[in-house]
Amino acid sequence: MSSDDFTLDGGPVDADEIGRIGLFLDLGEKERSAIAALCRKRRFAAGETIISSVGADHDVYFMLEGSADVVNHTLIGNALELDRLAAGAYFGELSALDGGPRSAEVRALEDCLVAAMAPSDFRNILAEYPSVLVLVLHNLAVMIRHSNLTVLQHATI
Repeated sequence: MSSDDFTLDGGPVDADEIGRIGLFLDLGEKERSAIAALCRKRRFAAGETIISSVGADHDVYFMLEGSADVVNHTLIGNALELDRLAAGAYFGELSALDGGPRSAEVRALEDCLVAAMAPSDFRNILAEYPSVLVLVLHNLAVMIRHSNLTVLQHATI
């Protein structure tokens, strides 16, 4: 799916907005404009689910405004907060990379404005901009280390 294949409610994203996303801070105006053209804005009200763990969506999201919690649920239904996202963050990359189901739910804490990008466009960005790829790989390594520590802590309780 390319950016032309989906219609979202918030309109186009501009290069300045993309330039405030941590992944893209080192890119120039031309590169940020190209990336912005692949995105569409979406608005979510406080309490609304941005990413559902049971949804079929595989887009990557960039937080332009607002904040959200990344949550997973235990087998008995308890919510486990994994992360808090603020403006400048990105999320949804795991599903965009492997096409698998979402690994967590993302819920808006306050009104949020996000930029959504199709998975194929995200993968193309990683191939075209090595500095972005390195940041994504670094963040994935941090997530794996954090997950390993969490598993270890729960295994020794």
